[in-house]
This record gives sequence, structure tokens and C-alpha cells, in this order.
Amino acid sequence: PCSKSEDDDGIPLQSKIVDTVFTNPPFGTKHNAGIDIQFLRVALRLAKTAVYSFHKSSTRDYIVKTVKHWNTMMEKTEQGEKMEVEVIAQMKFDIGNTYKFHKQKSVDVGVDLIRVSFVEKEEEKQKEEET
Repeated sequence: PCSKSEDDDGIPLQSKIVDTVFTNPPFGTKHNAGIDIQFLRVALRLAKTAVYSFHKSSTRDYIVKTVKHWNTMMEKTEQGEKMEVEVIAQMKFDIGNTYKFHKQKSVDVGVDLIRVSFVEKEEEKQKEEET
């Protein structure tokens, strides 16, 4: 989705190659801003039915808004399936001091598990029901 093709996302796998993708992308802070969105974009290209992805709770509104925007863009061009996005769990991750820029021994970070699922278009559902 999102106008990204398998040729320009750097992942040499064909689209819709697996049923479900689970991903725990880097959170996209400090020196890798936006990498969580790149992971999500690729996961959506690879999945046939759904993507489950962990994201910082503080980015929840942005993640949901971004997926809804991608959905709107696909509907306007009549490409791809309709996507539904929802937060299905909220939790805390204990992140240890692993990088030089980490100042504390460990930090509890609020994390959401977000599900993006593909929904069949109404026309396709009706065709399947007729056969």
C-alpha cells in the first residue's frame, strides 16, 4: 500500500507473500526518526490479512492517523484493500540502558500493539457469496 512498491522499499520479497506479519520496529526516536512507519509500510505490503505491530503509546494518534490516510489514498485511486486499524493492547516495555545516549539504567515505555487488518471490498464479498 501507500504507493510503495517492492522495488523501492529495499525488501526483495513479493507483495502479499504471507498471511500475517508481526513486527517490533525500532521506535523511531533519536537518529532513526520515521523508521517505525517504514517497517509498518513494508509489513502492510507483505501481509495478505493483517499486521500486528508494536509502537510507543505516545505515537498512537500519529500511527492511526497515518494508516487511515493511506487507506483514504488507496480508496481514491481504487487500489488495494480497505484497511482497519485498532489498538488491541497497551503495555509497558522495560528498555534497558543499551545506547550511549541512554541516561537511566532502564525506563518503562508505554507501548501499544496495533492491528491493521485488510477488509474485503463489498463487491468481492458479494461475488463470493453468490458462488
